[in-house]
Amino acid sequence: MINTDSSIYQVAIYLPDRYSWYTIGSLEAPFRVANDILGAEKFRCVYITPVGEQAFSESSHLPNSMLLSDTFECDLLAVVSDSVPDEAVSALEKKKLQHFYQQGKTILASYAGVFWLAESGLLHQQRAAVHWALMDRFSERYDSIELSDHLYERDKRLITTAGLAATLDCLVDFLEETEGQELAYAVSDQLCMDRIRPAQERQRLPFKQFGGDIQPRLTMAVELMENNLEEPLSTDEIAELVHISRRQLERLFKRYLDTMPARYYLQLRLKRARQLLLTTHTSIVQIGLLCGFSSGPHFSSAYKAYYHMTPREERSKMLQAK
Repeated sequence: MINTDSSIYQVAIYLPDRYSWYTIGSLEAPFRVANDILGAEKFRCVYITPVGEQAFSESSHLPNSMLLSDTFECDLLAVVSDSVPDEAVSALEKKKLQHFYQQGKTILASYAGVFWLAESGLLHQQRAAVHWALMDRFSERYDSIELSDHLYERDKRLITTAGLAATLDCLVDFLEETEGQELAYAVSDQLCMDRIRPAQERQRLPFKQFGGDIQPRLTMAVELMENNLEEPLSTDEIAELVHISRRQLERLFKRYLDTMPARYYLQLRLKRARQLLLTTHTSIVQIGLLCGFSSGPHFSSAYKAYYHMTPREERSKMLQAK
């Protein structure tokens, strides 16, 4: 039975940094669609923007917008950002987040918004869902916080989602819990969601679109590679572990990935190395070792052959761009 109670659930969406309309839509759409289906304003969204030098011009185009320094009430405070904060979270941001949590409100962080929750001390002894592309940077800053590769984590009144699509799943699941299955399914149908993914579903790894359930041996082989980047396995060892011959393994890789196992493995290690170069302060030598390269020259030559620049040039280019 759809809940048509007249009380309005207040949702405050805090946008601490530059945003896209797609970013806003992942949070606002489920509530807007729910209101349309109910034929009444059950949920009301307001937008909260930074103050002072943090403010940005796009905020003037937001409906129902307020400044973070204003007095406002909400049942759910959502923090969403497309980018990781370069500077420390402001004292006002920490104070507001802590205030609403202490008042018994629900706090949600979407994508890079999880950094604001961590900076405010709200994730102490909590599991946090973090997008795979942000995990290295997040763990570098907050090594005491347990990372989760699930789509989202709901722990009491704290919710963290791994990305914008995961936020949709989380909010539709939230509607099912608070308003009932009928409304949640109606909202998901309206948003053309093929299913409501559960919180415990893991973030999809890019390789799974190739093999997946159709070729489980290929999936197993790639998982072995991804789990053994620091100490790479030989092609023969991988074939033995997935219970097929080396030739069969090579045929699978050639058919579905258009490459050979050793080449694919090397690409995984180099992509991981590039991610570490661009998102952490780990030394280049250490990155090479973490990605299975026994020497600096070996790492540098392999990296240059694939990316057409050395690791040092890559990092220098990134620093100059800043």
